[in-house]
Amino acid sequence: MKSIFTRLLGAGLIASAIAVPARATENGQISYPFGVNTVLDGLLPPPGGTQFFNYSLFYSASKFADSNGHNAVPGFHSSVIGEAPRVAHTWGKTLGPFTISSSVIVPMLHLHLSTPSGTGNRTALGDIIFEPLMLGYATPSKTLFAYFSPSFAAPTGAYSVNRITNTGLNTYAFLPYLGVTWFPHPDWEISTVTLLEMNSPNHATQYHSGAVAVLDYLIGYSLNQRLQLGVQGTFLKQFTDDTQNGVKVGPDGFRGQAVAIGPQLRYMWGPASGVVVKYQHEFAVRNRPQGDKLWVQFSFPL
Repeated sequence: MKSIFTRLLGAGLIASAIAVPARATENGQISYPFGVNTVLDGLLPPPGGTQFFNYSLFYSASKFADSNGHNAVPGFHSSVIGEAPRVAHTWGKTLGPFTISSSVIVPMLHLHLSTPSGTGNRTALGDIIFEPLMLGYATPSKTLFAYFSPSFAAPTGAYSVNRITNTGLNTYAFLPYLGVTWFPHPDWEISTVTLLEMNSPNHATQYHSGAVAVLDYLIGYSLNQRLQLGVQGTFLKQFTDDTQNGVKVGPDGFRGQAVAIGPQLRYMWGPASGVVVKYQHEFAVRNRPQGDKLWVQFSFPL
């Protein structure tokens, strides 16, 4: 089990947490890039270790679904190209049975949006994600790993109320989440991230996006020490209303929903270095864009 744990540790760090923000749920988007965390979600760097990650996202959507799943915006098209480097470090000291880690993620985005009211393109910095305290835990058998992070996003991204496209949200977002990885058998991996997102109001528009719950997951099988195949996906559900000037938006509060699923391939070229490629198709979408995502994620120790 020790050799299996060593080779999986680096791969697990490939997808701990990033954010590729577009805009708040006032335009069908949230801070958290739901679907990113599908690789050994409960693992962190070992004490004293530092890991570099890079997350690349290619997203395209030609439908903005309404509350019934129908296309609400004729001629709608949106695309996102995102690059987000991340550095995570685990400190040497522990807090009882828990390790202590910190992380920062700095996304760069290229956005395109076409609607009947106009077309916009923007390439700029996104909202930076800070994870100052990540508490990690592993069972003595090394078959169950978990960590909790009360992360948050700051409004560092480019934003103007008069622009069609913005790489920043113009809000603060509180993003507490729990990552868990379980090995029921040395060759099998079950990983999940459960996250809540709560945004501050956008004072430029007086719009306050509702709270969102997200579940990312993976069921993976290792063919050998280097190669893993898996099925992964995500589920998003908004559980409080959007409001503007204190009034609920629309009859349903513009509550968003999305489901996505697809295949995943992970390849390890070293004991703590690897790359993941995965595809996600969205369906059962409500009050947000509906499209397809391609992720390429890699990681190595510093």
